[in-house]
Amino acid sequence: MKHRGYNNYFKGFLSDFRIEKRAEKVLKDMQKIGNTVVNKYCSTFRDKKAAYELFRNPSFTEMELIDAITAKCKPDQRTGHLLCIQDTTEINYTKHIGRIGKEDADIGPVTKDDNAGYFCHPMLVIDARQRLPIGLSSIQLWNRSWDKKNRHEREYQKLNIEDKESYRWIKSAQQSQELLPQSSQLTIIGDREADIYEELARVPNERTHLLIRSSVNRKLYGQDIKLFDLLASQPIEQEYELPIQHNKKRKKRLAKMSLKYAKVKIAKPKDKTGKPSDDPKWVEMWAIEAREFPETVPEKEDPILWRLLTTHQISNSHDALQCIEWYSTRWVIEELFRVLKSKGMQVESSQLETGSALKKQLILALQVALTTMTLKMAYDKNHVAKANILFSLPEIEFIQVLNKTVEGDTQKQKNPFDIGTIAYCSWVLGRLSGWSGYASQPRPGYISFKRGLDIFKIKYEGYLLAMSQLNNNKLKE
Repeated sequence: MKHRGYNNYFKGFLSDFRIEKRAEKVLKDMQKIGNTVVNKYCSTFRDKKAAYELFRNPSFTEMELIDAITAKCKPDQRTGHLLCIQDTTEINYTKHIGRIGKEDADIGPVTKDDNAGYFCHPMLVIDARQRLPIGLSSIQLWNRSWDKKNRHEREYQKLNIEDKESYRWIKSAQQSQELLPQSSQLTIIGDREADIYEELARVPNERTHLLIRSSVNRKLYGQDIKLFDLLASQPIEQEYELPIQHNKKRKKRLAKMSLKYAKVKIAKPKDKTGKPSDDPKWVEMWAIEAREFPETVPEKEDPILWRLLTTHQISNSHDALQCIEWYSTRWVIEELFRVLKSKGMQVESSQLETGSALKKQLILALQVALTTMTLKMAYDKNHVAKANILFSLPEIEFIQVLNKTVEGDTQKQKNPFDIGTIAYCSWVLGRLSGWSGYASQPRPGYISFKRGLDIFKIKYEGYLLAMSQLNNNKLKE
């Protein structure tokens, strides 16, 4: 399959080439401004009208948009190890419910029953070696019904897993397995909500591993001791130091940590449906415990404590620490949600008037947020990942041409990155946005990369038009 670069996301996926062209235009405009409010990212009345009509158009569904965006991940897949990180976020439109209306079938209560919106559960794929996002392999959107019965009334515990919202964790993993058939190894990463026995039993195979943060002190098959107690009883295999960054819950510090691990057989929970499933009576996994020593825990803070379950073989401390490091990449999907909501995209401020339209717009916004975030990560981390993750070959060649126009005369104003890498392209985009290029100056932020990407696209379109005209003139001669 030919790499599509930033363009042609929707070609062959929507019902009409004119709709595909409009979707590409809206995606481009959204990326240009870095915002999901139509009145902000559309500069003319004509563009605004066309954008509103696109999202209201009933001739294509949100699933077709999802297929187009996730297909972008497929040609970019590596033959090595991919980290597939999944998580759920709520998209809250409570402030707009007067305009949308509770009768809208695509809007419902979210975490707080009196709030309105829907849920988004993406699977973000990251190259395990280069630690750079390469796409989204699954996107699930859903909303609850206003008249939905509560958990007690529905006898939630007796429902089959396929009838529960938590089935999303299994479904995302299975969709990613289907989308990425050529990848040699996948590691599905999830937080404590993903600690579901059916996932532990059904997802792993010869090329798919699980790495889940444990939330349940599970029964162990054939043993009287439970999981957490068994881990606590294990000898410390290694002590190590973990740098902790400041956030709302944690003080910045160098935490002293202990590492333990053990091979375990997780027992199948007692079936509460009365209909025994085909899941095995036990699954064999490795359990890892990373616990902070009391001497480095600040007052009024709980110690850092991670208990992980994985199907990866743990032969020594290095293997266990590698799994902890892989799990720590969850911050990337959390950052994706922040970019989507609060760092410019402002998806919850959208002024569209139906739940269906809002969901369609969110799918485009996810790709815009991911592209911008990937560019910034590439620059910040000096990634050597090849630029064809995000750009087509002609686009990369044109970026090299632009590089000559934005480099300064001194060595300090030369592009310091290898040609053909994302970091190299990110440096050019930063310079196009007005950044000085000096390493001593603050690094470009999300807004700068959005601006630089927009300027690049304008210049690239002009270049294509010029080349087309030149070719036409040659044909006439």
